[in-house]
Amino acid sequence: MTLAATIFVLLAPLAVIYGWVWYFTPASGEPTGWRSRATVLSLALVSLVILLWLEMTLRMPGADWRTGSGVALQVYWVGTRLGIALKGLLGAIVLCCLGRPRLIVPIVVACFGLALLWVGSTAM
Repeated sequence: MTLAATIFVLLAPLAVIYGWVWYFTPASGEPTGWRSRATVLSLALVSLVILLWLEMTLRMPGADWRTGSGVALQVYWVGTRLGIALKGLLGAIVLCCLGRPRLIVPIVVACFGLALLWVGSTAM
């Protein structure tokens, strides 16, 4: 990974925490409405992708790469979850652009960092 990718991966959890903290901090004069709902849906998608990564790493079926036993199942397992995660992150980016303006940058940083983490940790 390059330095920029490493920085994005390290900033991703901080950006998610910042987003959740800022979302639940009461803002004076900021009405609740469709922008708040779009923001919370975006943050929820990002959080679900984090949980999906944990689930994938903990429950991934084993494979013996020397003999090839179980390799096809492991590649299928990782590939399906990678596709779901990247589509979820793309949806989170679209939703955050419709949400609260102050949280657009942190959510986009979190999405790029998580996408790089997924691709970097599942490359075989």
